[in-house]
Amino acid sequence: MNTLSVSGKSWILNEYSHKDLTFIKENFSLDEITSKLLSIRNIKKEEINSFLNPSIKNFLPNPNNLLDMEKSTLRTVEAIHNNEKIGIFGDYDVDGASSTALLGNYFSKLNLNYEIYIPDRKKEGYGPSIKSFEELIKKKVKIIFTVDCGTLSFEAINFAREKKVDVIVLDHHQSEIKLPKAFSVVNPNRFDDKSNLQYLCAAGVTFMFLVSLNRALRLKNWFKSNKINEPNLIDYLDLVSLGTVCDVVPLIGLNRAIVSSETKGSYTFTFIS
Repeated sequence: MNTLSVSGKSWILNEYSHKDLTFIKENFSLDEITSKLLSIRNIKKEEINSFLNPSIKNFLPNPNNLLDMEKSTLRTVEAIHNNEKIGIFGDYDVDGASSTALLGNYFSKLNLNYEIYIPDRKKEGYGPSIKSFEELIKKKVKIIFTVDCGTLSFEAINFAREKKVDVIVLDHHQSEIKLPKAFSVVNPNRFDDKSNLQYLCAAGVTFMFLVSLNRALRLKNWFKSNKINEPNLIDYLDLVSLGTVCDVVPLIGLNRAIVSSETKGSYTFTFIS
């Protein structure tokens, strides 16, 4: 059957395996269209159940699989312990804003002192600059997070280093072989990261950081000692989903589980302890 699009062009169906189509229909009780799409997407037979019913519990890896994650977490725990003021530099797009909101909401729950800086798209352009970092440093921040940016911000990060301010990069953009002299760079797309989480957007990377930080504070009994209720990271999935969908990253693996859990309201899972 020749099916036409709205613009009058013919749809061309991708090739699929009739053998796989029959197998999927019979073994997973799926209709022909769904079975055909799974075959076209080359979803492995053993992964069909998890693809159709993704669970964060099954897909959430140890955050420390990401290079520099443990280092970043320990530095943040130190900053919290020493009551250091925190700066958050976020990109101006949805992924950057979602990532900024994730950190800001979490730090607010902990009653931490922090400043947020979002650059003006037209006047300042993408990524941190010396001027923007100067603004944060003037406000007495001792540690700066860059979210959805920073991997290639050599000049600004070197400036912060000269001012003895540590920069933690939470990003997902492709890196060069040479990295800026940040305190740490958590980025699944840096050249030497082996986590296999390169499909994450910045909000996904930031969420992984919060999982790691939350766990570290729990293990130190920080919440009980400070009489603060431990934040429920389930409540942050809406922001992670927003960044994931709007940044048009692949809906596979952990991404698929996050978006699926948010849309279905399926929040029962246990974080790595």
